[in-house]
Amino acid sequence: MSDLLLPEDAEARRIAALKDLIVLDSPPEPLFDSITKMASEICGTPIALISLIDEERQWFKANVGLEGVEETPRELAFCAHAIQQDGLMEVLDATVDPRFSSNPLVTDSPHIKFYAGAPLVLPSGAKAGTLCVIDRSQKQLTDFQARSLRMLADMVSQALTMRRDLIHRALTVRREAEEVLRAKEALLDRTGRIAGVGGWVAEMASRQIHFSEQACSLLDLGSTCLMGTEAALGMLTGDGEDRLRHALNQLASKGEPLDLEVCLSTPTARLMWVRLAGEFEFAEGRPVRLVGAVQDISERLKHKAELKREQDLRHQVERHAHELKTLLSEREEMLDVLTHEVRQPLNNASAALQSASAALQNTQDAAALDRLGRAQGVMSQVMANIDNTLASAALLASKEAIELADTDVDTLVAVAVGDVPSHARHRIQVERLASTRTVQADMGLMRLALRNLLLNALKYSPPDTKVIVRLLDWDEPLALVIEVEDAGPGFDTELTPRLFQRGARGRHAGAVKGHGLGLYIVRRVMELHGARVELVRNTPQGSTLQLILEVAQ
Repeated sequence: MSDLLLPEDAEARRIAALKDLIVLDSPPEPLFDSITKMASEICGTPIALISLIDEERQWFKANVGLEGVEETPRELAFCAHAIQQDGLMEVLDATVDPRFSSNPLVTDSPHIKFYAGAPLVLPSGAKAGTLCVIDRSQKQLTDFQARSLRMLADMVSQALTMRRDLIHRALTVRREAEEVLRAKEALLDRTGRIAGVGGWVAEMASRQIHFSEQACSLLDLGSTCLMGTEAALGMLTGDGEDRLRHALNQLASKGEPLDLEVCLSTPTARLMWVRLAGEFEFAEGRPVRLVGAVQDISERLKHKAELKREQDLRHQVERHAHELKTLLSEREEMLDVLTHEVRQPLNNASAALQSASAALQNTQDAAALDRLGRAQGVMSQVMANIDNTLASAALLASKEAIELADTDVDTLVAVAVGDVPSHARHRIQVERLASTRTVQADMGLMRLALRNLLLNALKYSPPDTKVIVRLLDWDEPLALVIEVEDAGPGFDTELTPRLFQRGARGRHAGAVKGHGLGLYIVRRVMELHGARVELVRNTPQGSTLQLILEVAQ
């Protein structure tokens, strides 16, 4: 079949252009069927085909006269010859043409004698295949028929290109919609963690409301974080449903923001007062979803005097949550921009907390100062977590291969230990039992993975115990192994099967739960290196995790 192939580079470009059409093995389409019938009628032939040539076959997008035949081997295809020339290829009598006289399509069914094929030329210049006509008797096209066949081939090429563009546009819209959904889910989680409120998204089309984990906890929903709008409205007591419907009408018609205090009865029959806030998102001038937050204000209503002193602080947090939601709703695809825009509002909020603390110094309000101190501590922890994880988020989310370089193992361990808070570094003990000095790795990502294991071990083990980093050589398979061993209580046995999955939370009974990202990020980093992380010891007296970097990788 080598004589039917273009030069290697040109053929590779042609195959790539063909596959970019996303048309191979697609079902019949009326437009292409109609063009093929026109070719058959104009040229007066019983057979007409839209033939696309890939590496091993010619596949028929449209077929007149060869019912039941979807493809033939490329080495038998007349069209494989036609795409090697610029104009119309016409074979008046295949039985006497040395290229085709012994071809099974000539000597056997469908007994081709006459063939004419016009190449399907794409905008790049690549020829995807042909529009061809076939007869079982000798003939020759008239000038009108030949010209018409070429024009119809151009129509097919344009139709294939337009079809490809529409598919690509649809895929782009779908990806953007998925990114918006992920951004909304992340927004709801951040709103709950930072502002102490729950988030929700109501889809107009499906009439379903998705609640964040924080909202599920506030409203006693358990694991039921998806609820129909009628069921959600049924939780409201008194005139709450009527007031909410009126507020939504005002929001839709006049753009007035939704901000409503209502009483509801949770699924556990607990009465509580909540504040609902939200706004519509529009598409083509009509609302498609309602995005908002829910806050338990029962204590505020019971203790108005105390909450009055905290009102300014709460409003600042709510404004910050709104600013954060607005920033994220812009749907910036660049994760480095996302990192900056998340961190900067947090810096502003931290400064606001410091300002509020200074303002309260002269009020002698010890309770408020204590709450501000705790809030500042939480804010510092949140900012540190964001600095440590979002810095590598772009690479973790990327499907492209990472760039590996010679990385000094001792330096890697040193910088990871240096990332640990200074008051805890003395607990880390490094044991080098390996002779390996360098490894092919991405320093930044491996630093993140090792740091997450160290912080996890330090967090869950007694403060007077050591966390051991042990460097080992393996012979089978040939690998460098970095062990992190702690003296903590180990992991829940129910958690271990999904230990490295995103969202897996809880290390042991009674422990403070994290956000389920640390070990998931470790797993992703190792996958990007073609490596793996394993839990090799899990006992009430401690656990050991291994980062295994095979030299072959």
